[in-house]
Amino acid sequence: MPMPLEIIGLGKSEVKFIWDDGAEDTFGARDLRLRCNCAHCVSETTGQRLLDPATVPLDLTVANMHLVGNYGVGIHFSDGHGTGIYRFRELRPKAP
Repeated sequence: MPMPLEIIGLGKSEVKFIWDDGAEDTFGARDLRLRCNCAHCVSETTGQRLLDPATVPLDLTVANMHLVGNYGVGIHFSDGHGTGIYRFRELRPKAP
């Protein structure tokens, strides 16, 4: 599983992951927010997306970040949302 050596993005509109194999990926904060799979954003029973993209600000930034175990990162966004977990294997699915 790919592991980040560094995650840069606090207070920014982008999050940059520097992976243990030297690769780098950058995601827009809004793009990550739209990918959130928490129970507030995706129905636990039907899998239907509940988040309306029109409600997510275009100028979204990262307010806080924290590691979740050895498998992901939790991101708190400037719109107040912070319940999603972004799994490293989903952020970098094509890692060697």
